Amino acid sequence: MPDEGRAPLIHKIQEEIRQKGRMTFARFMERALYDPEEGYYTSSGERIGLGGDYYTSPEVHPMFGRLLAKQIRQMETLLPGPGPFTILEMGAGKGLLARDILAGLKTDAPEDFRRFRYAVIERSPAMAARQKALLAFSDLASPVRWYSDIEEVQAGGSLVGCVLSNELVDAFPVHRVVATKDGLDEIYVDVDGDRFVETREVPSTPDLEAYFKRLKIRLAEGQRAEVNLEAARWIREVGKALDLGFVITIDYGYPASELFAPHRKKGSLLCYYRHTVNDDPYARIGEQDITAHVDFTGLARAGAEAGLSVTGFTNQLNFLMSLGIAREMERFDPESPEMLSVKRLLARESMGGVFKVLIQHKGLTPPPLEGLTFRPYFNDVLAG
Repeated sequence: MPDEGRAPLIHKIQEEIRQKGRMTFARFMERALYDPEEGYYTSSGERIGLGGDYYTSPEVHPMFGRLLAKQIRQMETLLPGPGPFTILEMGAGKGLLARDILAGLKTDAPEDFRRFRYAVIERSPAMAARQKALLAFSDLASPVRWYSDIEEVQAGGSLVGCVLSNELVDAFPVHRVVATKDGLDEIYVDVDGDRFVETREVPSTPDLEAYFKRLKIRLAEGQRAEVNLEAARWIREVGKALDLGFVITIDYGYPASELFAPHRKKGSLLCYYRHTVNDDPYARIGEQDITAHVDFTGLARAGAEAGLSVTGFTNQLNFLMSLGIAREMERFDPESPEMLSVKRLLARESMGGVFKVLIQHKGLTPPPLEGLTFRPYFNDVLAG
């Protein structure tokens, strides 16, 4: 395992292991991605787009955010009362999605635009600075406020509106496990000299075994998998914080029955560096992204514990088609770069099919949402 990457970060992680003993992979991933000085997401540097390591849908074309604005506008009309409607985006990247949603709302609902408030929770100071600069340049900064966590948002009053995330949950630190004939072993990170090595021992918490028991899933012997305990904690926190409204979670992943199917022997952990993909998290530490596919069944079940009901579950292709992307595409030249970009959002074998859209609601019984008109999944796939 080549221990490459940011030398100060590697030294910090190795010293922690030498002082405290082996660490869970979740702890290693937390340090690699979110160390305050040297972490992949928290340090300065290009992460998203042509000069970065990967693309997100807002980076591909503004139409993604414009159509999300259309869905949010419908949600706003379903909530009672004249009070403000808050859009809370968690992990806003470069600020492109916020820009495009606000631009869409300002264009399509100018008479109601003042009712919308936009809140951003962002862990990365570098990213927050980029978001503020972009929105100021676009003359869309006035309804936007930045917060350190959801408790700070709540301190300003009841949270009524829509909590939104796009490619957030896949970057939460995950535990890695491997199935044995007797149950589960957890994969830990240790050091051998100056190199990282993996070891297998009993799980660090009974929550790992309990996770699969709740889903009624038994991994095949020798099968590896990732367990995102942080995702469950996060959606419970969101559900408790939201007084009335919706939660939209967009990310790549599957229902549990598919994500943990026996043919997925190696799990779903992937690393991204300059638009290449590998499965070695110990290479380019602090310089490459580390992700794992989202278990949408686990996310839906944890949300239910905090009062969130499943409104619907679909993929990005069907979500955008439901919101009228085909009509929008009619104004593009079929051979134009814009048309090619929009087609990337819809590609069944990549963004359109792999990315899923989970919508949950709290405190109301919503009529069918426009973005869920076409659904390749029934909600019961989230039941495990």
